[in-house]
Amino acid sequence: MSKIVKIGRFFVRKSMLIIGLIAAFTIFVALAIQIFTSYYIYNYQGNIPNDYRVAVVFGAKVQADRNPTKFLKDRLDAVIRLYNEDQIDAILLSGEKLNEGFNEIDVMEKYLLDRGVKIEDTYLDGAGLDTYSTIYRTKNIYQFNKVILISQSFHLKRAIFLGKIFGLDCIGYSADSGPYKTEKKQSFREVLANIKALLDLSNDRKPEVIIEPKKD
Repeated sequence: MSKIVKIGRFFVRKSMLIIGLIAAFTIFVALAIQIFTSYYIYNYQGNIPNDYRVAVVFGAKVQADRNPTKFLKDRLDAVIRLYNEDQIDAILLSGEKLNEGFNEIDVMEKYLLDRGVKIEDTYLDGAGLDTYSTIYRTKNIYQFNKVILISQSFHLKRAIFLGKIFGLDCIGYSADSGPYKTEKKQSFREVLANIKALLDLSNDRKPEVIIEPKKD
């Protein structure tokens, strides 16, 4: 066997080992976050403790006709249920509003107002570019300390994990109504997003866009 072949095999085995370690670490992180956060996620609104009076709704893609996608619609419907049952006093809508071509916040706000939510009970955060930014800004910019995070369950795990690390007293309310066509894809994406969340925390990342809170 030539020396070149031996060296090639050595590097292949080493690469496979590294890939295996990365995969194992990724799975470990996902499982650890799931176990840690599962206690804080509520699927039934009647079980939510009554001392959490502020809800945070994460933005998501909007359709070309400026209507919410199913992911976003379910989140908004979930917060409306809490609002109509007088379980919350204020709603923070956090998403992207940096250009007119991709404006989640206006779509989210219109959906709520059209269904009876009072404008004075809504807070708008147009710089929630990702989950990390939304959690950071909820705690440090809007200075809410006790909140209900509203999203799909696969996303809530990471959101709650970040919230707890930031010292935010948070629980999650699952907006799942499924089935979702891209749920498997989103769940896989969450596994990778968990690693990014750890990197953001280790680097003490500050959100790239800091917009002062505005209440319409």
